[in-house]
Amino acid sequence: MKNTAVGIPAIPSLLREINERRVIDVLRSNGALHAAEIARLIGLSKPTTADILRGLISYDLIREVEPGQGDSKRARFVYEAISDTKVSLAIDIGTRFIRAAVGDLNLLKRGEVSIPVTSLKLSGLTKVMHQAVDQVLRESGFKLRDVAAITVGTPGVVDQKSGIVSIAGTISALDGVNLAELIKKEFGIYPTVENDINLVTVGEQSAGHGVGIDNFAVLSVGSGLGSGIVLNGTLHRGHRGAAGEIFYVPFGDPLDTHRSATNPSGDRIAEITRDLAKKFKNSILSEPYSTIDILKAAKDGDPLGRAVIDLEAERIALYVAAISAIVDVELVVLSGGIGRQAEFFITPIRTLVNKILPFPPRIEISQLGDSGILVGALGIATAQACDVVFQNQTGGISKPTAGSM
Repeated sequence: MKNTAVGIPAIPSLLREINERRVIDVLRSNGALHAAEIARLIGLSKPTTADILRGLISYDLIREVEPGQGDSKRARFVYEAISDTKVSLAIDIGTRFIRAAVGDLNLLKRGEVSIPVTSLKLSGLTKVMHQAVDQVLRESGFKLRDVAAITVGTPGVVDQKSGIVSIAGTISALDGVNLAELIKKEFGIYPTVENDINLVTVGEQSAGHGVGIDNFAVLSVGSGLGSGIVLNGTLHRGHRGAAGEIFYVPFGDPLDTHRSATNPSGDRIAEITRDLAKKFKNSILSEPYSTIDILKAAKDGDPLGRAVIDLEAERIALYVAAISAIVDVELVVLSGGIGRQAEFFITPIRTLVNKILPFPPRIEISQLGDSGILVGALGIATAQACDVVFQNQTGGISKPTAGSM
């Protein structure tokens, strides 16, 4: 009997849409393929696959192209997903730079820029955001009207329902700001707003050490301290979006709001150096102590620099152990401006964690560099952009995207 319920699509139409999306996903993941290869990868018959391919061509979602000269197969054409119907935009709001990137529908980064922050006031941050977005669109050859989805990374706890940021820490001007509404007002698209370390974690899951790992964490040590956690393959945000705010673990004096005894982040490393300096009169380091100078001195064997880094290693190990003791992750990835420099002192971190825990995690250094937040943000925005394009071109049904992880 025919299904006539209002708002419920006929089952054959729904199945066809599912298969259309599967075909597009295969092409976006694998590049140009022969029809027979597509049929094999998605498990459909060749006639059914051919029919779906014809439909997707009519929707301007895929196209036929001639295979390269090195192609050994006899088929006249291969099929590829059209990647630039729309693009995605990622924005990373930091204390020193605002970064922006544009990605096409095949998740190829088309452009990336980094603009220095001149003021941490909200008006100053908004101005630099516009500069970054304008420049990256110009350099990548797109216009704002070509953007289908935006994802924004910010310090702080983000309410996923409202887009309001709280406990922004290093950028206090964002506290209480509805960043989602601000971005919509400035750029015309309602964005996904996400904690910056959560976005690094999403980036590690898709393109870093976390690929194929269901339970892992990112510990970011830089100007601030934070973590992102993936449990059973899904980003864990917690009840209020505050999962991973590891700075609040009360090591030592629970009322010490600066975590003086354990904080390894950039706002404490200068104080650690200052406290130890009187023991190392021959150090090349002098006031004002910068994180960059301290790390360089330690690499060069300066005794004060080494003493500071030894203490840093202990502090980082404590937080790695704290995460692992609670959620028993397989892997912890070190990120952030200090964490990514930990290659030369990773051994004492691993050694201490192994002593503390009965089941220590593997500890690795992030290879995503300064772009880690943008990698995760582009992944989420591109999944949303692909969904928008599919719906616009075919009238299809909306589906959950990476932004709802």
